[in-house]
Amino acid sequence: MEEKMISAKLMRALELRGFALEFPLYDANEEMIIEILREGNERLFLALPLLFQQEFDYEGIIRKLGKKSIAALNRHILISCRIFERENINSAHLKTIIKQQSLHKKIASKAISYYQKSFQESVSNRSRKEEASMVEQIRVRGILNLNQALANIYSPGKLRIMAKIFGHEPLTDTELKYYYRSIRPLILAILNEGMQKYLRIIESTKKYSLPKIA
Repeated sequence: MEEKMISAKLMRALELRGFALEFPLYDANEEMIIEILREGNERLFLALPLLFQQEFDYEGIIRKLGKKSIAALNRHILISCRIFERENINSAHLKTIIKQQSLHKKIASKAISYYQKSFQESVSNRSRKEEASMVEQIRVRGILNLNQALANIYSPGKLRIMAKIFGHEPLTDTELKYYYRSIRPLILAILNEGMQKYLRIIESTKKYSLPKIA
């Protein structure tokens, strides 16, 4: 039984509530370009300059398109080339296609500016997502490094008690006594400024005083 196309509006509403479906990814840039052109949707055409940043197989694409879609492809190659020139982005691959295919069509400056604005917004959104992803990776690496450092100092039992305190969970009387007897003294020692300076000196000078291990 053939599945019906899922409404984009419905999917967006579900995503805002935490639900997401996994869809197959495209194997190649050309596949996305072809599908956008086949859709014939002007809103989707705004994405073409983003895809044209990467070199693509022009001949392979036009073999799978009708005349109307090929005309749209050529028009957006010209638009994208003008955008890239304005944005100081390498457009050599587009210029090669324009020359080889003798593409020439007057594009209104207003239309180019309209596509350029959308292109700038998309690039900005991508940069923000990449930055957010990098921040998250740094955060995760920081947690992993912290966990490793704690594991080098504290036993699993002590770490469980510390995790409860960190998570504002109440301790049992036994855990509380254990904390004050075995965990807190080590915490205070680590936080001691004199101890930290001493350990930094040890760490910075050990390479000059310790014998090399074969």
